[in-house]
Amino acid sequence: MNGFEKFGIDHLSASSINLWTNAPDVWVAKYLHGKSTPFGPAPLRGLAVEAAVVAALMGESDEASLNKAFTMFDRRWLIGTEESTKERDLIQPMFHIAMEQLRPYGAPEFSEGTDQEKITINANFGDWSIPIWGFLDLVFPQHGLVVDLKTTTRVPSVMSQDHQLQRAIYHRSKGNHTVKFLYVSARKAEWLEDGDPAVVLAQAKVQIARMEAFLRACADKHVAAEIVPCNPSSFYWRGAEPLRSEIFGL
Repeated sequence: MNGFEKFGIDHLSASSINLWTNAPDVWVAKYLHGKSTPFGPAPLRGLAVEAAVVAALMGESDEASLNKAFTMFDRRWLIGTEESTKERDLIQPMFHIAMEQLRPYGAPEFSEGTDQEKITINANFGDWSIPIWGFLDLVFPQHGLVVDLKTTTRVPSVMSQDHQLQRAIYHRSKGNHTVKFLYVSARKAEWLEDGDPAVVLAQAKVQIARMEAFLRACADKHVAAEIVPCNPSSFYWRGAEPLRSEIFGL
C-alpha cells in the first residue's frame, strides 16, 4: 500500500501539489485533518468575474452577467467591510477587460451539464500511480485554444511556478491545443504561456514522490501533524489561528 492509499487520497491536483510544496502544514490540515483555512474575498472576486465572463460568452447580456457576478459575491461575503468593498469594486472593470480579450473567440465549449471540462493525467511511479485532476476554464476547439482566466491586482510579466504547473497539466491533457493564461487586472490584460511542460511536470513528480514518502512514514494524521514543520507567520493562517493552534499547538 502506498502512502496515498494509506490515507484514502485517490487523486491530486495542481493546487494540492502546490500547497504541499509551499505550505506542507496547511496541506496536512486540509487533506489529512479535513480542515480548510478561510476563503477570502479576493478568490471569490475571481470566481465571480469568471462566472460573469462565461455567462456573457454564452450569450447573456453584459448587464445580466455582471448582476450574476455581484449576486454570487454578495451571497458569500459580508457587504460593507473595507476588504470586501475593495474586491467587489474590481469585478466590473475586470469583467470588461476580460471580455475585450475573449469575445473575439466566440462561445467556449463545455462538457455536457457543466461549466468546466474535467481533465486527468497520471503520475506513474512503477508499481503505483496516482491521477492528477484539473478543470479547464475556457476551451475554444475551433481555435485549438485553452484559456485559464486569472484575475489579479498586479499583472505578472512571468507566470508563477504554481501557475506553470497548472498550465503543464492542462497542456499534457490537451496536447493538440495551445494553453494560455489570461491575466486580468482592473486596468490591463496579459496573455502568458511560460514554462516547459515536460520540465515542470518532472519537477512536480519529485514533489509527489516526497509527498507519498511522507504519508507512508506517518502512522496517522496526528503523527503527520507532529512531524511536518508549521509556519505560524504564513498568510494561509490569517484568520485561522484557532485552527492552527488546534492541530499544531502554535
